Amino acid sequence: MRKRSAKLDRIVALASSEERRWGERAGKSRMQLEKELARLGELNAYRADYQEKARGGGQIRSAHVKDYQQFLRRLDAAVASQQQIIRDSEQSYETVRRQWIDKRRRLESLERVLERYQQSEAAFVERLEQKALDDLKSKEDQFAARQDD
Repeated sequence: MRKRSAKLDRIVALASSEERRWGERAGKSRMQLEKELARLGELNAYRADYQEKARGGGQIRSAHVKDYQQFLRRLDAAVASQQQIIRDSEQSYETVRRQWIDKRRRLESLERVLERYQQSEAAFVERLEQKALDDLKSKEDQFAARQDD
């Protein structure tokens, strides 16, 4: 009967290792998403700062207006690109996180089954020990009864 829990124990160890790997992946994916969000924040702050400086500087010469507008378009394109990167990172993170949660649930289920197997095996061993003690007591009583005869 002991073999059942021993075999399952190995499966639980493998599932635990896999769950840990997916947890690490989810953590790395989350850190990447946060890094991309920070980049977007930097781009938006830079764009706002650039616009503010251009407004505060008074009149922009007509020769610079075209360059200014072109630069703002490039910044807007960079912001849009970064937003797409963030959407992709969010989707990747959610996929990895769901996988990790699935692995975690599977591990928890296996651990519950293993615990039940171990309890069942412990109860079986306890019953065997109790039976052996009862048999021993019975033999002692029989021996004592023969001694009295």
